[in-house]
Amino acid sequence: MEIRLDLSRHCIQAAARLKLEHLIRQCLKAPDQETEEMIETLTDFLSQNDFGELRRRIDLARKSLGDDPVSLVPLDLPDDMLKPFSRLALGPDSCLLSMSLDSPSAEPLVAYQLSNNRAK
Repeated sequence: MEIRLDLSRHCIQAAARLKLEHLIRQCLKAPDQETEEMIETLTDFLSQNDFGELRRRIDLARKSLGDDPVSLVPLDLPDDMLKPFSRLALGPDSCLLSMSLDSPSAEPLVAYQLSNNRAK
């Protein structure tokens, strides 16, 4: 699973909350399992992490990014800093949170994606 957050006007915590609100509205209009999994994962992310430390590390990394508008640079963070995600790639105005396919939280989504792809 991958979730892109817009960091152009907000910190990662506020951006994650805004994305969560968007996904909830989307799910209320047209429920689907993938959106529900993303809601659950973002809810876990918002409740399990030290955002002060995460903001500090992102700010430090942004200073070293330069002005390349298309680059996404993976941040080397401790394993427990992005729970339940496993990776964060940072760009000038966004970040991409991703979860490895073998993580326990990703298993229901992977099963859904596999069955959904077979149905097409």
